[in-house]
Amino acid sequence: MTDLNRARHAIKQAERASNETERSVWLAKAADYAITDRAVLVGGSAVNLHTQQYRPTDVDLCAYLDAEDRESMKAVGFAQVQGDHFKYTMPDGEVWLVEFPGTRVDGTTMQIRLGPSDELTAISRESLVVDRIAQATDGSDVTYGEAVRLCLAVLATADWSEVELQLQGRHEIEPHIRIIPTYESVMSRVRVLANG
Repeated sequence: MTDLNRARHAIKQAERASNETERSVWLAKAADYAITDRAVLVGGSAVNLHTQQYRPTDVDLCAYLDAEDRESMKAVGFAQVQGDHFKYTMPDGEVWLVEFPGTRVDGTTMQIRLGPSDELTAISRESLVVDRIAQATDGSDVTYGEAVRLCLAVLATADWSEVELQLQGRHEIEPHIRIIPTYESVMSRVRVLANG
């Protein structure tokens, strides 16, 4: 449900944030309050939320936006760049992009408490791992490296049986992308790095 006053409060929290993780999640929450649908944090900001080892270049959220939602985003201070891509300029001049690349999250989500009455929905670390492994099936060094870095960062905190269960489900739907061999290769590299 749209709550522009709470969206403005979240913007102020983002402006006061002392680090990128706080800034990104409060901007995400501001967008979440500004729109009717509930937004889910995904992408690089979700990686940073779970690892604190990634510099997000934008805030990606999954949610459906209509014309009223776009107007609400602008009403709380976001500038619409194009389509469902917005930017927010902090008082210190730092520009943050907030984008809605899709409406559906593949996998599970979790609630992140931001304040006494503020929670943000984010993709779970396990589903984020599956997402990054799926991206790494493209064979590029960049996506493979990102998958390795994420898996290494969450090695001690992720539920790996849940990751493998989700990977198996993804394999059954899309066997042609070779997600299981990619996962095995990524984890082999992770084990070398973790033990070296």
